[in-house]
Amino acid sequence: MKKSVIGKKQPSPRIEVIPIETDVLVVGGGLAGCMAAIKASEYDTRVTIAEKANTVSSGCAGTGIDHMWGYHPSVHEAIGWSIEDLMEDHTRIIARGLVNKELLYLVASEAYERVLDLEKFGVNFRYEDSKWPGKFRIVTQFHSVPTTWNFDGVDLKVKLTREAKKRGVTIINRVTVVDLLVSQGRIAGAIGVDTRTGKIYWFRAKSVVVSTGRVNRLSRTVTGVWGNHRVPVNETGDGRAMALRAGAQIINMEFFTPPGYSIGNFELNLGSPRNTVQPAGSVVGPKGEAIIPRTHFSEWEKMARTRVNPSETRAAFEKTRVSPLMWSQLHDKGEGPFYLDLTGGTEKEIRYIEWSISNEGKGSYFLDYLKKQEGFDFRRDKLEWLPNSRELAGTAASGLLVNKNLETRIKGLFGAGDDVGGVPWMCSPGAFTMGWRAGEMAAKAARKQKSAIPAGREQVRSLSDFCARAYQNGDGVSWQEAELALQNILAYYAGNVRSELMLKRGIERLQELKERLSFRAENPHELGRCLEVRSIIENGEMIMRASLERRESRLAGYGFFRADCPEKNDAEFLAFLALKRDGQKYTFSRVPVK
Repeated sequence: MKKSVIGKKQPSPRIEVIPIETDVLVVGGGLAGCMAAIKASEYDTRVTIAEKANTVSSGCAGTGIDHMWGYHPSVHEAIGWSIEDLMEDHTRIIARGLVNKELLYLVASEAYERVLDLEKFGVNFRYEDSKWPGKFRIVTQFHSVPTTWNFDGVDLKVKLTREAKKRGVTIINRVTVVDLLVSQGRIAGAIGVDTRTGKIYWFRAKSVVVSTGRVNRLSRTVTGVWGNHRVPVNETGDGRAMALRAGAQIINMEFFTPPGYSIGNFELNLGSPRNTVQPAGSVVGPKGEAIIPRTHFSEWEKMARTRVNPSETRAAFEKTRVSPLMWSQLHDKGEGPFYLDLTGGTEKEIRYIEWSISNEGKGSYFLDYLKKQEGFDFRRDKLEWLPNSRELAGTAASGLLVNKNLETRIKGLFGAGDDVGGVPWMCSPGAFTMGWRAGEMAAKAARKQKSAIPAGREQVRSLSDFCARAYQNGDGVSWQEAELALQNILAYYAGNVRSELMLKRGIERLQELKERLSFRAENPHELGRCLEVRSIIENGEMIMRASLERRESRLAGYGFFRADCPEKNDAEFLAFLALKRDGQKYTFSRVPVK
């Protein structure tokens, strides 16, 4: 396609529409999407994945993952620790009471079964040097006893893609799905744009699983380098935005958190100690004083002889936790700088950590950079601990409101993974378990329906018009300009401290942006970025409207602070705020925490 000339109207391009018939459509091919498609394929249904990137390397785990948590029957039963104990840990320590316990139980109880499935797909979880039952490598992460498997996950997405294809799943990469098709309260399919050819895909489906991941690019990067986010840049809240427009309910959008802390200049998934950088990792202050003490390998021989007291282990674990908000408070007191320190580790521990990092997202690239360009060695050097970008990510547990079968109130529309709200830091086990369940439920729903419902002609025409205008609009706004405008509005009006008047004005500013915004795209790739920014803007508005509705402050775990409502108010707000849009009207309802 020829480049447009600024200020010169171009001839209207003819946009080809490609119809696709399927039984189950999975929107997003990350961990949850691949698991959903693999499971749905067992029910003699036609299954299609529509992925905006490429399933071999898409999603939060696109470049690897080294850990997942869950209940280990052979370990936890031996020490007298139940699934209910794990759930209580997660509810109190991570979610601070604000959790969907039905979904939490699903994740906790079925993670082990999904480990066994992943092993069948070629993922290695067992190691001869391990003394743990089953030869697993098990460490402490979110909970007061070890609940997390470490494993070889650097090529996990390659193996999931291979398994999906082997089962006959159709994978269509480089298609950004932008709208769901609904008729009389039932899902009918979706439409999207191929970001290489510009063609429009019109999917007719009997059921749809939305699994597009988290919401990124709501704030500028700390380094100023576009794309240097912890969450992949193409996770732009498309699922939440299209579900909102379709009439589904979205929860927890107000929890747009303050910046977390991690490796300076590289926003990675390594996290704090008790994640990828254990067992030797600690965080220290400028004089070497330990702010987060180092961890140690858990020894199964000792644990196997112990019956744990859940309340005691939980209390001991909480004493060593430092929240992202606490880092900024320490900084404001002048107590920085801070450093990730592994220098006290043994040779065995350092090698273990380097193995973990090499399997975690972007970790292998990071290690290569440290060693080859910086001459860095964990045995003698420390990494500075600095703020990351603000996120609507794991802590928030924002997303679609679903029932225990992962179905929304739109019949035939299911959510999976990070597109589901209600379980903070469900992470990869949430993707594996929810994807599996959603795929099963979507396939069963599809088999009950004789054919897809005819719908979408008007949406296809509207999307074609949007694309044509963007290609012709030489005087329009680039996606970079629109993204920056949204980020500026959110930073000022929905910052770490929020208030009613500021939020109301911010919503007005966003409305003005939406009304005046006319995108310019030189090619299908830029068109895809424009569509992403459109999703980011929708998510930004949800953040501000939900922040306005939650008239309290909920700091622990969430970092949500209203200057005009500084106290926590469990009587009214220990509930999910479910946001819904009818036309341009937004409504809220409180969903009790069960």
